[in-house]
Amino acid sequence: PTAQPRGSSRRHRGPSRVSASQGHCIMFEWQIGANVGLHESVCMNSEHVTEHPAVLSLFEALQSVPDHRSRHGRRYPLAVVLAIAVSAMVSGARSLYAIAQWAEEHRKLMTTTFDLPPHWTPSHATFFRVFAGLDVAAFEAVVHRWLHEHFVGPDEAFAVDGKTLCGIHGEEIAGVHLVAAFTHARGVVVGQAQSPGKGQELAAGREVVRALPLEGRILTLDALYATRKFCQEIAQRGGTTSSA
Repeated sequence: PTAQPRGSSRRHRGPSRVSASQGHCIMFEWQIGANVGLHESVCMNSEHVTEHPAVLSLFEALQSVPDHRSRHGRRYPLAVVLAIAVSAMVSGARSLYAIAQWAEEHRKLMTTTFDLPPHWTPSHATFFRVFAGLDVAAFEAVVHRWLHEHFVGPDEAFAVDGKTLCGIHGEEIAGVHLVAAFTHARGVVVGQAQSPGKGQELAAGREVVRALPLEGRILTLDALYATRKFCQEIAQRGGTTSSA
């Protein structure tokens, strides 16, 4: 999520409910009890549906992200704030205000699921404070590991590519350029790193690739990465390269 600067409009900037279109559906099932967790059922065109045994829920995985906040005055556990934010963004929320509004609209579900006091849901200010000091590397590592365990096959091919995210308020807050590795079949992102910009992706791409499990996998990359040393490194780790 992108932090909104102070003074931003409170207008809702994105839909707050799940939409389903073109055979792509995402459903989150909240289970209440001793093992409260966010369990997934994702289908992206019927031929890609795969059942995975329940290993660790996303909510359980998020509990390993370190909390930078002081214990004094802390109202919501970090894993709760992150789980709500993830759910809201999957449902279409694209700003801190939209995330907070989504949580408020689903207040009963949130308070029951996460054992919060009645009428309590995080405000946009809470989300801002959490994201401003969040250990991004730790958060991404947890999410990527969870996605890999649930949605990536043992021999599924990876692609590596860079994209510039949209900024906000024109050029006041520019979008960052990210190099990401994702699966061919479902587009699941399994790793990413920030780079200075387009045409300067080599170092970030190498960082991403070196963190991937390559044994028995095909890796597709831009011609920028087609250097002998880099391809030999991938081959030594059991991977196969393909560039265009």
